[in-house]
Amino acid sequence: MYISDNLIAPLVGMRMLRIEGLEVTVSGRLIIKNASLHVREGDVVYLLGPNASGKTTLLRAIMGFPNYHVTKGRILFKGVDITGYAMEARVRMGLGMTYQIPPKIEGLKVSELIKELLKRRKVELDYYEEIVSTLNIEHLLNRDLNKNFSGGEMKRVEVALLMAQLPQLALVDEPDSGVDVESVMYIAEGLKKLLRDGACKSMVIVTHTAFIAKYLRPTHVCVMKEGEIRECGGLELMNKVMKEGFKTW
Repeated sequence: MYISDNLIAPLVGMRMLRIEGLEVTVSGRLIIKNASLHVREGDVVYLLGPNASGKTTLLRAIMGFPNYHVTKGRILFKGVDITGYAMEARVRMGLGMTYQIPPKIEGLKVSELIKELLKRRKVELDYYEEIVSTLNIEHLLNRDLNKNFSGGEMKRVEVALLMAQLPQLALVDEPDSGVDVESVMYIAEGLKKLLRDGACKSMVIVTHTAFIAKYLRPTHVCVMKEGEIRECGGLELMNKVMKEGFKTW
């Protein structure tokens, strides 16, 4: 898949996220090694890499997941050093994330959770209908969260929950992995709507296929391998990965 470089957007606005020389351990094992990344307002950054390259670990460290320990470096969000902040504090500041493998929760209806998130954000329920329509999840609303859902259904509901949180910076983990083509289209529409509606300023999207790029174009692309961010660039970098794989790095 090749995409023209003239679709790359310029950097605009304030710096939303700045990662400086980050090292992260999980269960005593060093996973992220000296990673640095800058995300400005208006950026849609694709983080590409093979399986087990540390992409999900990096997102979880940014989000503040327990047991993801930053042993070196720092994470700044909107100019504030949040390296030692709990996940709840990061969410209140405007960070939001989707799961690569969403949890299944029996007894919790999809509609109830979306409405509760909107209520906490003091958002009119009209937006609920917009979320449901954009992602085409009407048939899932009265079902238990992710129970017996297909891969595409789970990812569409994940994006619906992200939209209901109205994050300023969205961390999106593998939205196009194990997902049918139709679902990728709906997911991309949901993410684009999130950006258009004003609350969400920037996104970091983890993917190892970049299939979603057909519907949601990145402004910047970074390649991650063996826990390191090896190179960042524009669409020419993504095209190189799609043509040659990750052997270059």
